[in-house]
Amino acid sequence: MPIQVKTLLFDIGGTVFDWNAPLIAALSRHAAFAGIDPAAFALDCRAGFLDAAGSASRGETQRQSSDLMLANVIDGLLGALRVAPDEEARRDLHHAWRHMVAWPGAREGIERLRQRIAALPLTILSWSMASGSSRASGIVWDGYLCCEMMGLYKPDPACYARAATLVDCRPHEIAMVAAHPSDLRAAQACGYRAFYVFPQIEDPGEDYADTGFAREFDIVARDFGDLARLLT
Repeated sequence: MPIQVKTLLFDIGGTVFDWNAPLIAALSRHAAFAGIDPAAFALDCRAGFLDAAGSASRGETQRQSSDLMLANVIDGLLGALRVAPDEEARRDLHHAWRHMVAWPGAREGIERLRQRIAALPLTILSWSMASGSSRASGIVWDGYLCCEMMGLYKPDPACYARAATLVDCRPHEIAMVAAHPSDLRAAQACGYRAFYVFPQIEDPGEDYADTGFAREFDIVARDFGDLARLLT
């Protein structure tokens, strides 16, 4: 019998959407970025953003919008490389994560899941990033839970508790869906179920070593189609 939950809360950056490709695409569109290694720059952007988000979550730095956080990381990297693009090129790069593309099969899998279970992002990304990327990929959600709108950030336990209140569910009635083991473990510690989807891209600093995921998490799925099959 499939595991019964009332709400699925999705990590989306890296789990549903490819954060790497739009940064590389933005770099390729402007001559000012010609001397930059796009793959290395994209990885450094992601690492810097995650570091900044982690510092904000721990209260070490002032909280700010995810759009501003990414822009500051990008500007710092460009400054270190002594690259000074015009405003159009800079804005294009700043907004790259507003039109991330979903991994193959993600839209169809999420659509199938939503036929019987509410599905929402619970994300450290901004509303502009989450909604813009979802629209670009044709993904429809039952709402958005953006950490910056709640004033609480994953993996703070208060964030998961507040999300449960907002969707009017007890923690065990919710499953966190993520390709990041650390996100799932934080959610589990707050009483959520944990559904692991194999990563299509690996985040810098995340430990993906399989120490027994099939025992640790409630579901381990190859992709979103597999997750939908296991839950329906």
